[in-house]
Amino acid sequence: MLDSSGPVTALLLAGGLGTRLPPLTILAPSGLVRSAGGPLLDFWIDRLAEAGIRTARINTHALAEQVRSHISRINSEGKVRLTEAYEPILLGSAGTITANVDLADDADLVVIIYADNLSDISLSSLLAFHRNHNDPFTMVLFRAPNPPACGIAELDAEGRIVSFIEKPKQPTSDLANAGVYVVDASAFCEIARMRAIDLGFEVIPRFVGRMRGWIWGGYHLDIGTHETLERAQQDVPKVFQARYSAQALNRRPAVFLDRDGTLIEHVHYLTNPADVRLLPGAAEAIAQLRRAGFLCVLITNQSAIGRGMINESRLHEIHAEMNCQLAERGAALDGIYYCPDVPSGDDRIVVENPNGKPGPGMLLQAASDLGLDLAGSWMVGDLISDVLAGLNAGCQSILVSSGQIVLSASEAQLATTRYLRAPDLAIAAEMILNAQRNL
Repeated sequence: MLDSSGPVTALLLAGGLGTRLPPLTILAPSGLVRSAGGPLLDFWIDRLAEAGIRTARINTHALAEQVRSHISRINSEGKVRLTEAYEPILLGSAGTITANVDLADDADLVVIIYADNLSDISLSSLLAFHRNHNDPFTMVLFRAPNPPACGIAELDAEGRIVSFIEKPKQPTSDLANAGVYVVDASAFCEIARMRAIDLGFEVIPRFVGRMRGWIWGGYHLDIGTHETLERAQQDVPKVFQARYSAQALNRRPAVFLDRDGTLIEHVHYLTNPADVRLLPGAAEAIAQLRRAGFLCVLITNQSAIGRGMINESRLHEIHAEMNCQLAERGAALDGIYYCPDVPSGDDRIVVENPNGKPGPGMLLQAASDLGLDLAGSWMVGDLISDVLAGLNAGCQSILVSSGQIVLSASEAQLATTRYLRAPDLAIAAEMILNAQRNL
């Protein structure tokens, strides 16, 4: 995690037109072009979250609505709080800094990232390096296979950049600009005052002599052409999935949580983020469970979408508010899954749709995505459909009464020996932790 010597925020540069990637960038903005494993932007969100950077801003231009929807999804997951800076006319990499100079108001450091790169860089290590020298600017460098196509730097014995030339005809080294920088807040403001357009040609040369280079020896690739995108498709399973493969060998248990009546107060067809209220003790229970090694994953039926009462963007706003309230109390969710389908009947025992509770589909998907041990996992909810979803997925289940839902006659007849009961999530968490201690 990031050390606490000062607040850090990030600026993701993702507003480019992706002119080297048509027709993909006609259908999707460059930051949402998918390599194996998901959109490029998601890889950077993971890098930020791993480093403990909790706030970031992204510039948008082409197909901004798609990015906006993706921002809502990212915010609903609670890893990083992402805001948008829309550019009706592209401002250029340096122009975006000028337009967003306020990022430096509440931060000591700003991480600037070209989001159309794919990298397994450790941002926490980069930040530690920056904090250990006295220059206001750090540029990440990598060994370029084709130096004339890159911005090339030369370093002195102390790692200070003493020369930088954008796309030199006769490069003097292979140390290339990786498009990732850390700058002090004062340097960020200095760049804004330059009123420049391009970082590589106009800004970086002015920091030569007071800028350090940090060489990243891991994976780094500019996804700018169909050739490099194809290479990324081949590389991602080897470079990034090693982590997921290792996780699969050592699968972690999870506590799957219903939303309404379990985590937040029950509101009939919740449609307004202003009505989101955490139930007493819920955030503390999640924090306890995560400290004990459980992932906490929200599993919620959202037929309000299928009924046309809300759209997915509104749902993400509701979940963003819920995540903010959790964060204020030191808690977070590891994933959110929802089913928008409308059931044809009212029987909460019958599986109509494998993805909607009492079907196990959302839990099975989460287990696949997150590498979960279902046999060691629990489902907690206030409806019989919640506990049955857990049982159908091979988990243990607890029915809580905090939603104040009265069981129907058919539900009450279900053998209660198949699940446990608790008054609320806080007590359910105690039961789960006690069961873990007794293993």
